[in-house]
Amino acid sequence: MTKRRRLNSPPPKDKVSINTENDEFPECCVSRLPDDIIVNIFSRLTLFEAARTSVVSSRWRYLWTFTANLDFHAPKTMWKINTKIGKDPNVSEIEEKRSRYINWVDKVLELHRGKFINEFRLYFDLGDDQKSYITNWIHTALAKGVQKLELKFDRFVGIIWKEYSFPVECYNTLKSPHGLSIIKSLRSLSLRFVHVNTEIVEFFIYNCPHLERLCVVGSKTLLSLKVAGSSIQLKHLDIDRCHSIKEVEISAPSLLSFKYFGHQIKLRVENVPLLLDVSIGGSYYVQLKNLIDPIIPHISQLKTLELYLNLKRDMIQFPPFELPKLRHLIFEVNADDHSSLLDLTRMIKACTFLHKFTLKLICGGNKRELREFPKCPLEHLKEVEFIGFVGRPIDLELAFYFIENASMLEKMIVNPTSPYLVGSYFEFEDDESKKAARKRVKQLNKRVPQGVKLVVC
Repeated sequence: MTKRRRLNSPPPKDKVSINTENDEFPECCVSRLPDDIIVNIFSRLTLFEAARTSVVSSRWRYLWTFTANLDFHAPKTMWKINTKIGKDPNVSEIEEKRSRYINWVDKVLELHRGKFINEFRLYFDLGDDQKSYITNWIHTALAKGVQKLELKFDRFVGIIWKEYSFPVECYNTLKSPHGLSIIKSLRSLSLRFVHVNTEIVEFFIYNCPHLERLCVVGSKTLLSLKVAGSSIQLKHLDIDRCHSIKEVEISAPSLLSFKYFGHQIKLRVENVPLLLDVSIGGSYYVQLKNLIDPIIPHISQLKTLELYLNLKRDMIQFPPFELPKLRHLIFEVNADDHSSLLDLTRMIKACTFLHKFTLKLICGGNKRELREFPKCPLEHLKEVEFIGFVGRPIDLELAFYFIENASMLEKMIVNPTSPYLVGSYFEFEDDESKKAARKRVKQLNKRVPQGVKLVVC
């Protein structure tokens, strides 16, 4: 019989036997595995799922506390509260849920006995009122050599509170010799609705030698950012809705992807020989052309390009040269039903080896007649995806364009969910607009050729 490698026994006060003869359930093939392999399996489960395994046997009672991935995400709780709030939020109920969330995180960290944490994720409605708890949690994760740290403090609908600011005292601690040693393992840092300034963000960039991914969303205190240096290992940079930022400078030879969405800024991009993926767009009053100009010198090397367009505002002017390396083109478009998406076909034509096209449509307005779409052979396109499909002329004529011109088309995906809701708690709610859009899919069914798979979400 294979000898099991045991992890540290539980605290003496628990006096729990780990002899398999006392197991509550018959031993299965998984139970025969060494403890470290079982813990590795637990690390792929949610915390709730991992904790439930403690009832399987006395041997498994504490194994879940060694899990390396601590994902404190409570989507059902947030979804239930958001759907109840409306215009009259129940503050006491929210405070109760928030208190339960804090107790949950505190209890798991108290019980956690693993020496290392690979992934640590906080995702709830938290702010400056909970600063002491959040700061302690961050310190605990960093002290255990966390590699992926994500803080995402979404608001409940209709609730206004003071957002969490990365504390100065925590920053000062990290600048000490001990602090610098515990952040060296950090590979991914995501700060969503966390206020950070330029000094703090650049501190992580220049002092975390293995940092590959940085995401800052919704910070009102980030004024500028400089990512420059041959020693920087950053591969993915995402700056989203940081509306106070004025300037971004990038010179990073390891950078693979860059995403920016927000106000007009002074953007300088150079020395990015490996840059393959770009996503860029502006808030309502910003023209896309003013943001994309600094990217133009590097656009011919891209494999994925995502552009945010407001058809009421943007003059659709695309580069007059071909994009031979582009494989995936994504448009997120804000339009009304009087607009036409057929102007997008000029850029589609420039992508001579395009394999996939994705449209994320935010649309409103009245019906109009279908317009004639251009003829253009798309010899390499295999997949088309419509997110926010409304089934009216604005998207139907573009769908017909692909059906008629893409001779190698294999799959067309139609999803009536608004791009704003994809990935949120409301994604799978079935309202009348979604039902109506699905009925209009019949117009596509009649024209989709045999061999093309039509997937309706």
